[in-house]
Amino acid sequence: MFGFLNKKRKSLTGMDIGSNVIKVLRLEMNEERPVITHFCMKDLPPEAIVDGEIMDRELVIQTIQDCAAEADLPDEPVASAVAGRAVIVKKIVMDKMSEEDAREAIYWEAEQHVPFDIDDISLDFQVLQDDVGADQMELMLVAAKKDMILGQAELIRDAGFDPLVIDVASFANQNSWELLSSGNLLADQPTVEDSAPADTGDDDIDGFEPAESEMVDQDEGNEQFVALMDVGGGVTNVHIVKGGVPIFTKDLPIGVAHFTEEFQKQLGLTWETAQQVGRGNLEDVDQDLVMDIVRTVGSEIYKGLEPSLSYLKTAGEADGIDHIVISGGGAHLPGLKDYLSEIYAVPGETADPLAGLDFDPDLFGSESPEHLSPLLTVCIGLALREGVNS
Repeated sequence: MFGFLNKKRKSLTGMDIGSNVIKVLRLEMNEERPVITHFCMKDLPPEAIVDGEIMDRELVIQTIQDCAAEADLPDEPVASAVAGRAVIVKKIVMDKMSEEDAREAIYWEAEQHVPFDIDDISLDFQVLQDDVGADQMELMLVAAKKDMILGQAELIRDAGFDPLVIDVASFANQNSWELLSSGNLLADQPTVEDSAPADTGDDDIDGFEPAESEMVDQDEGNEQFVALMDVGGGVTNVHIVKGGVPIFTKDLPIGVAHFTEEFQKQLGLTWETAQQVGRGNLEDVDQDLVMDIVRTVGSEIYKGLEPSLSYLKTAGEADGIDHIVISGGGAHLPGLKDYLSEIYAVPGETADPLAGLDFDPDLFGSESPEHLSPLLTVCIGLALREGVNS
């Protein structure tokens, strides 16, 4: 993928503000392998963040502060991420030109591809191929609404932290996965990084200025089309990569909460007990019915993604998915990984980013590293962003 770590910064904290859970995790980069030095994770009540919108701002801020206090985080900058419908990641083709000229022309090109007013977005890009024929080149365009980026940065500041980076969650997930798949720490994505653009008046976070980098050679096994499926509280992010290059990104409005609601309704459970079922605790419930529910709700992920995969095939971008890696809270849903693997007829695995890190298991309290690992892909990917500014 694109370079991600230029070794300027020796530590960074990833702060993953999800719909159901807030996670903070700090990495030290002084050793051969990154080392986790601080960690905490705290649940949010269902009404705190709904459909990506913060409904109880003070509660979210307090939870961030409680998390930081419990983790004993040092007073250092943090990296966070945004996702959802206000983030656009898209491959585009435009006339060949220098990167300097492309920075001027990209705004005109973006108007054709981004469904928002150009004055309301911040954007960045990376050249994927500098010659695709017909005197054109291929770029990865990343755009996000300014109000979402600035809102995230302001939330973090109000909690007492300096937001060094506002990234894209799908790229953080990819960075975490590639830590294991290639054995390299890589860097410089075309991301919504250093959040606020220059014309916002926000001098604390720089505009989009990705450093120059080269594509990193990948092993033959990384030439597959890999679908990184992060099943979060309310959204499933699907990020398809090949050889480290992002091919396609889409957010589907289906998450763990939808499975939990069906467990609650069809099994006659309280919300809390239904949550435990979603985490793999199947004692005293009809396991066959649980599996049926998982397959039924899981089919919505398949249906939501299928039109886009069909388009990729028609456009000659991809023949299909070769491998699935599932992460997020949905990684613990009973049978979901097996169902998705079966319906796509490809191998599936559960993300395990902790396998690429050193840590003291006592940091996680009563939680086992094996259970936590798939939940931490975005948080770890953010903490790996230690190369941005020093």
